[in-house]
Amino acid sequence: MASTKDEGIKKAADLLRQGATMLGDSCPVCGMPLFKLKSGEVVCPQHGRVYVVKDEEEERRVRRRAELIEAQDLLITNAFRLVKKLEREPEEAEVLVQVLRYFEAIERVSRLLREEERQRQ
Repeated sequence: MASTKDEGIKKAADLLRQGATMLGDSCPVCGMPLFKLKSGEVVCPQHGRVYVVKDEEEERRVRRRAELIEAQDLLITNAFRLVKKLEREPEEAEVLVQVLRYFEAIERVSRLLREEERQRQ
């Protein structure tokens, strides 16, 4: 069985073959070199997409955005879980109320993400 480091090295070689450029920076988690794809995205062979930030303020904004996206994904997953329950038990009014609350929360998070995007531009 190949080690995680060996797998990372193989992925790094694949990235180079695909035309990615190896950067002078390394992943702060594993120390592997970072690569810039033709699309401009920066990736770690082991961890995937990474964000390169200039300062602590930008790091805070990127981290907040990632956390909001994670929260939104969780809300959506749970909302659809409840929708499935509502399909099985349509008489459950409380489940419908919970679904509506989830959709309201999803909309609020979406609004926050849009606002952050406007501020970034």
